[in-house]
Amino acid sequence: MRKHIIYFLLFSGVLFSQKNNFYTEFGGAGYLFTVNYERMLTKNILSRIGYGSNKGENRNDGSIKNDIRFYPIGLSYLLNPENKNIEIGAGTTILNGTLVMNSEVLDSKTKMYYIAGGIQNNSEEIGLLLKLRIYYLFLGEFSAPWAGISFGWSF
Repeated sequence: MRKHIIYFLLFSGVLFSQKNNFYTEFGGAGYLFTVNYERMLTKNILSRIGYGSNKGENRNDGSIKNDIRFYPIGLSYLLNPENKNIEIGAGTTILNGTLVMNSEVLDSKTKMYYIAGGIQNNSEEIGLLLKLRIYYLFLGEFSAPWAGISFGWSF
């Protein structure tokens, strides 16, 4: 029992000693909407993992036109770590399902990568987080610019 308590204290110290961000992103690396968790790995490096989905309309034959889940994973580098306000990053978004956009089909076999740059604002007093990012998405044979806005909490 004592061993489990020691492990718990060590784990909780690691979990809460670093800066954590929890936020929702509209647009961005997950098409329309994702829920994300970020963690400071070092003074300058953030890691990210997220989840989003797009459940589309039902067709007359009983199938669903769009049914896809997005899992953005990435790393960002903070250029000014004291203010934590300018970041650049890259990553991939794992796709699970099918999405039809402008008669193009994205499915689980489509490789999606992104590069991003933007600004973030942390309100230290109340823990609010705001991020604005410009993305460049690489979707299989296609590529396109994209944008994202995020709201959440830092703790």
